[in-house]
Amino acid sequence: MSKRLETEVWSLDNCAGCGLCVAACSKQVLQWQSADHPEVVRPLKTVGYSKAPLDSCSFCEKFCEEVCPRLDRWAPYETRAIISATARGPVRSGAPNDVIRSILAAGRTTGLIDGVIMLDLDPWDLKPVARVASTIEEIVDNVGPQYLWAPVFEALNDAVYEKGFENLAIVSTPCSAQAVRKIKSSKNPRLRTYQDAIRLSVAVFCTGIYKPEIVEEVLVRRMDVARDQVKRLEISPDREWMRAVLWDGTVRTIPRQQAESYTRPGCGSCDDYLGESADIAVGSLGAPEGTSTVIIRTRAGDVFVRNAMQMNLLEATSNVDTAALEAAAAEKDRRARGRDFKSLQILMLDALADPAKREDAVQQFVRLYRTPVRPGIKGSARSGCTGC
Repeated sequence: MSKRLETEVWSLDNCAGCGLCVAACSKQVLQWQSADHPEVVRPLKTVGYSKAPLDSCSFCEKFCEEVCPRLDRWAPYETRAIISATARGPVRSGAPNDVIRSILAAGRTTGLIDGVIMLDLDPWDLKPVARVASTIEEIVDNVGPQYLWAPVFEALNDAVYEKGFENLAIVSTPCSAQAVRKIKSSKNPRLRTYQDAIRLSVAVFCTGIYKPEIVEEVLVRRMDVARDQVKRLEISPDREWMRAVLWDGTVRTIPRQQAESYTRPGCGSCDDYLGESADIAVGSLGAPEGTSTVIIRTRAGDVFVRNAMQMNLLEATSNVDTAALEAAAAEKDRRARGRDFKSLQILMLDALADPAKREDAVQQFVRLYRTPVRPGIKGSARSGCTGC
């Protein structure tokens, strides 16, 4: 196992939960034992009457490190276009999942993609699961992301190696879109199969995703809502509430105070709300009532959106509240700065034991606090003086 994953991601609750490290693990020793992060399961090797754990990671190329999005900082793709969109078809809808389905259905019809990996909800127990959709019917029937966590790349090897798809679309959260970007930019030739198979990355706007336990512990036990009564889950753009829309048309609302404790720990360090590493990002923030905001960031994203519009499956206007999107970007910067302060604390602790890291700690302290150096005071790595 990569020590970087253990020390820089898992131990700091920074795991994105995308599951790409598990999919890419060539030794198949990474498994999900909890919702926080994967764990290494060491196989036992039998020699005579003795059994000992086998350290498969010591002679591995560490593909897990190669694909983990949390080991890098990501500058956003430049925005090509921002539109508000409505899905057209048998049912006219501006919900983000319906807009995404229209884009994917159009792409599947024209052969731009041959399969889709996306999250779905099991209709019987409301557990999120990663599914592979290969037909238009499967794409349309998929519920889509419901803000409940499941490792979306759990279905990647099935799609690539078992079903042999060569033009996949991945629908996920922004952090999983960063994972797609990471694997697409890798120079490792052994990851080429994944790189060639992924054609499009679509991200839903996200301020955090909830553990699946919220359904049982809040909806079922506290609100007395049976699982089979729930049609879909929704979350407000400002994350003030999460609500369950029931099949009888009624709505049960979970206030933020109750839902927040079920947020995955890794969401606290994420600084991408608007899918800045995806080809296309879709969400309700900034869009007029009954529509969704669609942010196009790459040529591939532009091709897919135009294709859906030409097939009359998507209707678009330029009426978008860009100020709301800019406010979300400002919040992203605030969270990124908070993450920098967290790393400074760790660096300062390391500097207590390693004098070589003291200068790094001083420099980061000065950068974050913007401390001016007083005239006549000479700072030195040995004393650690910042001139404050």
